[in-house]
Amino acid sequence: MKTHDLEHRVMELARVFEAAPTQKRLQIAPELNRIARRLDARQHPVARKIRNMQAELEQDAFDDMFNNMPV
Repeated sequence: MKTHDLEHRVMELARVFEAAPTQKRLQIAPELNRIARRLDARQHPVARKIRNMQAELEQDAFDDMFNNMPV
């Protein structure tokens, strides 16, 4: 995939991410991370928005893990 295509896909994911519930965000995470790694490998700066989405996904995963623990 070309860099332009990766950027376009990330922007599509960003739109879905912003409107999605937590479970859908967690489903998006692997693809978002794959694209970010590919852009990093090409020494292409990954937009701050993408890094923020990754941080939010990590927080969602963390919260989800503890929400399912018995008390």
